[in-house]
Amino acid sequence: MIEYKIGGPLKQFTAVEKTRALADFLSTRLVRAIESNDAVELHYLLATLDDYHGYLWRYYQLLEKTQAPQREGASD
Repeated sequence: MIEYKIGGPLKQFTAVEKTRALADFLSTRLVRAIESNDAVELHYLLATLDDYHGYLWRYYQLLEKTQAPQREGASD
């Protein structure tokens, strides 16, 4: 099983790798946690999902910041 790694640089490659790892991570662990009614495991998986959301939000903000000058220049 691929382990999801918290953090990492804000790069496209890292975002893609985190997405793949999260998909594998959740598909193997989330179903088991739901079926077994494991509250502790579900809490851990939700925290992992929250980290992923936070990472992608920071990545989005970086893209907005770096692409805004390009869009402004293109409209001239």
